[in-house]
Amino acid sequence: MNRDWNDFKALYGNISGAREAFEGACETLFRKMNPNKHVSQVKVKVGDGGIDVFIGEFGVEPISVIQCKFFLESFEESQKDQIRKSFQTAVTSEKYQLKEWILCIPRVIDIDENSWWFKWKNKKIKEHQKEPTFISLKNGNELIDLLKVEGLYNIIFKLEDSLKIDDIHKMLIPRKANDTKALDSRIILFNNYSKVAEPYYLERKVDAEFNNSLSISNLWVFGNSGVGKTALVNRNLTKNEMDYCYCDLSPIAITSSEQVIEEILCKVEERFNCERSPTQTNKIKEIASILCRVNKKELIIVIDELSVLKDDTLRLIANDLLNLVIHYNNSVPQKALKFVVSTIASPMDIIENKSKANEYFQYIECNHWSLDIENLFQMLEKSLDLNLLDYKNAILVCSQNSPRILKAIIRKIIALDVININSIDTAIKKTNSELVL
Repeated sequence: MNRDWNDFKALYGNISGAREAFEGACETLFRKMNPNKHVSQVKVKVGDGGIDVFIGEFGVEPISVIQCKFFLESFEESQKDQIRKSFQTAVTSEKYQLKEWILCIPRVIDIDENSWWFKWKNKKIKEHQKEPTFISLKNGNELIDLLKVEGLYNIIFKLEDSLKIDDIHKMLIPRKANDTKALDSRIILFNNYSKVAEPYYLERKVDAEFNNSLSISNLWVFGNSGVGKTALVNRNLTKNEMDYCYCDLSPIAITSSEQVIEEILCKVEERFNCERSPTQTNKIKEIASILCRVNKKELIIVIDELSVLKDDTLRLIANDLLNLVIHYNNSVPQKALKFVVSTIASPMDIIENKSKANEYFQYIECNHWSLDIENLFQMLEKSLDLNLLDYKNAILVCSQNSPRILKAIIRKIIALDVININSIDTAIKKTNSELVL
């Protein structure tokens, strides 16, 4: 099994976690490569001298500075500017004497990027009257090769544990003859929309409302849990081939607005391969600043899965999200970027400054399934080749106009592998006892 730097990012959850782990990986690698020298990271703070990792005795001898930039998806002007600033900070530092400056990045740069790098490097070498080796670059492939040579690859990319898990998984889950049928039912009864599930997505009036409204405004989508808010957003953005950044808040237990803003900032950093400013303490301004630098003709920022139990916390989050949208639009009034926010609660119940919110958002309610739930039932029944007509009324009543509950009942019916009044009753009771909306 081989893993690359995209896998590395996934292992650490987001760009912030991957960036920190990347610096740690570089420190471990250079320590292994220099066993007789002092190798250390530097705690991040303003005025750290532009050092991520250094080799040598600080303040006693000239040191090698390792600059770790987790540039994975982009190598554009903002990334180049970070390189210029980091080098300038290091080469002009009065805290130490620079022996060499090594840039480590996880990507392989293309022809144009190589052209920029070598022109910039040679310019700086001449400017500071140094040898060609004074500035060097270690790209993603070279770093992986070095990790393998030093016997660190499996450790850094967490391959040893993964191999063990794969072996256990293969032993515990044998292949079944009906795998294809099971796969088909999972696609048809999808929880998370993907292109392959398009034939089984029931298009409703709310889809047209979503698309028409998004063409002119930011959107706030709301509705009960299980009514398809996430599917509505993902399906229409995907089908219309719109570029979007999806901030999924489901992995975190939200207890404060600060948490939400930090998670959005991390996702924006990851998506656009930009780093936050170490001197900017206002995270709303920092998110807006990064988005202002994004060179996209059209882009949607989706903020989804805002599951919050406390009303006062939810109101603070709603207020901060409104402030983010206002601040961004004030900064770049003609930009094509738009926001889509999704909550269970109605924005009219949680937004304090309703008149200001009305200037920036259109509202889309997703609760109205009473006229469509029967159509969804018929589509699923036909797609799954099930004969449920005699039990339709009982299933629909128990689904409570929720597509999530309807699909859960049908999954239970398929699992029981028999269709009669008893199995239908059992499926409904199990679903009602297990499902938490």
